[in-house]
Amino acid sequence: MSALPLDPSVVDRVKIDRGSRVSLAAQIARQLTWLIATGVVQPGSYLPALAHVAEHVGVNVHTVRAAYRQLVEDGLVSMQRGSRTLVLGYDRDRAGSRREDRESSFTVGVMVPSFTDYYAGFLEAVSNASEVEGWLPVFCRTRHYDPSVVSRDVDQLLSRNVDGIIVIHFDRPDDRTAGIFRSASALRPVVFVDSSSADCGSRIVVDEAVAGYRAVSHLIGHGHRRIGIVDPAASWGTSRFVAGSSRALSAAGVPLGNRVVAAASDWSLEAGAKAAVQLLDRDSPPTAIFCAGDVLALGAIAAVKELGARVPGDVAVMGYGEIPFAALAAPSLSTTRLPADELGYEAVRTLRRAIDTGEVQPPVTVETSLILRESCDCTERAGGGATTGIRELEETQ
Repeated sequence: MSALPLDPSVVDRVKIDRGSRVSLAAQIARQLTWLIATGVVQPGSYLPALAHVAEHVGVNVHTVRAAYRQLVEDGLVSMQRGSRTLVLGYDRDRAGSRREDRESSFTVGVMVPSFTDYYAGFLEAVSNASEVEGWLPVFCRTRHYDPSVVSRDVDQLLSRNVDGIIVIHFDRPDDRTAGIFRSASALRPVVFVDSSSADCGSRIVVDEAVAGYRAVSHLIGHGHRRIGIVDPAASWGTSRFVAGSSRALSAAGVPLGNRVVAAASDWSLEAGAKAAVQLLDRDSPPTAIFCAGDVLALGAIAAVKELGARVPGDVAVMGYGEIPFAALAAPSLSTTRLPADELGYEAVRTLRRAIDTGEVQPPVTVETSLILRESCDCTERAGGGATTGIRELEETQ
């Protein structure tokens, strides 16, 4: 099969900086690597002729030949004497394994499921902590860890020679995505933040089972015996919130059959509202709902009101995360505070240690706390909440 023609405008994207400490050949190689990793230059196409690139950037043809040879060594292209240079595609394992001649790029990748208010505090903390380290963070939206998006983002980050990668809330337990991260962690230090599906790299741990236990125990303390749980991870059978709620019900002597779980389609207001309607459209609807995210909880509150019921008079609602405007909702949202800023700072500190030592770091645990407000029928105050049996639960985790 003949190779694909290359868009002539691609060569126009290659620029050089004669004032840079990076060699001209390395600059050309890095930019072509980026174009291949991003898919701008497709496998099966030809790179421009050496003389064409040399004329465009104003360098000797031998400099371009050195850049192309680097791409050959990285497994990106095939170049034979007297023939054109064929693009093979980006091989992350081979292209990212050349450590001996790699200098720090002072950039780090940060992967989040979505760009929502839920992650605002985390991203700000990562940005601030990275500035202290002299790093430039590159933020990637993974669309809830869709495998094709993760593969593309990881390849782009590695082609940019990032010093490490931070991943938050990777909770999609499919083999393809997990394999991508295992491959990346073999090439660069990776820190997983509150990610139940991570089986490699350094980890920042939040015990969601304890968080779910505390929230549901608090609702039980208000007299609720029929409790709904909204969590997208329930569709994958990996919800630690559901596990914690089971312990809370058992500790209070409430039958597990009194709990009903709705797997929201994503983490949006709309998904939270739909899941709440699903819960409430039952013969014996729950009188309290705990959501695995504050945005979901706000959607649930909207759905309860739309159905003509009151929060918390008819249905109590609690969330998780403590997003910035949770206290401004009507009614103000009771939640379990996930210290996003602490997660961000700890992620950067852990990545720094992993880079310096070249080793996976021991897990770091970050604690959550109840923030009790009007939506669960509490006055506005921070802290407190259910405590009975919490110590026993934590000791069994």
